Formats: sequence, C-alpha cells, structure tokens
Amino acid sequence: MVFAAGVGARNAENDRTNDPGMCQQQTRIWSGISARYPDAATAWRNTNDRHPGNRNPPRGAHVFWTGGSSGHGHVAMSLGGGKVRSTDAGGRGRVATVDLGWVERNWGHHYAGWAWDNNEQTIPHSTPKPPAKDTPNPNLDAAVDHLNKAISANKDDKDLVKVLTKHRDALKKLAKKN
Repeated sequence: MVFAAGVGARNAENDRTNDPGMCQQQTRIWSGISARYPDAATAWRNTNDRHPGNRNPPRGAHVFWTGGSSGHGHVAMSLGGGKVRSTDAGGRGRVATVDLGWVERNWGHHYAGWAWDNNEQTIPHSTPKPPAKDTPNPNLDAAVDHLNKAISANKDDKDLVKVLTKHRDALKKLAKKN
C-alpha cells in the first residue's frame, strides 16, 4: 500500500542506513511502493505526474537525477524546503539529509525534477488549497466613503459629480475583485 507523502518523508527521516547503490529500492520502500523499474533513471522516464526542472519539490515527493557512472541516475525523498533525504549521501550505505543541489555538486548527476509517482504508483498528497479570498480592503472602503461625501457636498457641480462618481464606481469594482 502506498503511503501518504508525509508518511513517506517521515519514514525517510527515521532511516539511517541503506543498501549501497539502491536508491530506487530504498525510496520506494519509504513510500510503500512496490518494485517495477530497475533504477531511478528508468523510473523517472515512466513517471506520470512529473515536474521537470522544478526545484521546489514538496515534502514527500520523489526527486530524480539522471546520469551517473552507469547511467542509473538517483532518486531521493523530498523533505520540503530545498532538502532531500538521500541514500549514500552520508557515505556508502548511510542515509543523510542534504540540500537539493548536493547530488549535482558531489556526484555530478543532472537534476531531472520531482514527481508524485514512482513505478507508476501515485503518492497520495494534498492538493494545495487555493488562496483565500482577500479580506476587504479598509482603504478602498474609506476611499469610497470619502467619494460619496464629496459627491454629496458638490451635488451642484454636475461635471465634478460625474468625475467623482466615475472614480467611486471604479473603486467599488476594484473592491469586489479583492
């Protein structure tokens, strides 16, 4: 059973050792994903919900690099905030938390991106909520009130009232967008 993104990340944080050179195996174990593809490069080519080149992988996503001496690439678990939990990053057979650029700088791999799936199995994750509608802008409300007072005070000057009304209506429209 595939674990939720947060559970996979927590599993990675709690792990200290790995079979050397077995990043694909270890990362999918952290996420509860069954075996299918033999290496990270093949798994990346077969991801469905991928984000190529995006360097802001969310917590629990799988992060992929291509290349390496045998062309197998590398995969790690995103912890969010530009950090990944990577096999062999603490030395052969030792898991460590490193920044996203560490694999490129230290192993010469090419950053591919991140994905919400591996071995064609989707990692359950929450979809970011749309931003909440902004609260009313008190400055806009105050400006509309002032324009209403100016319209009342200048009701005999039709040209000025016309201009003030136009500005008031534009501010009301702007306030509704927020």
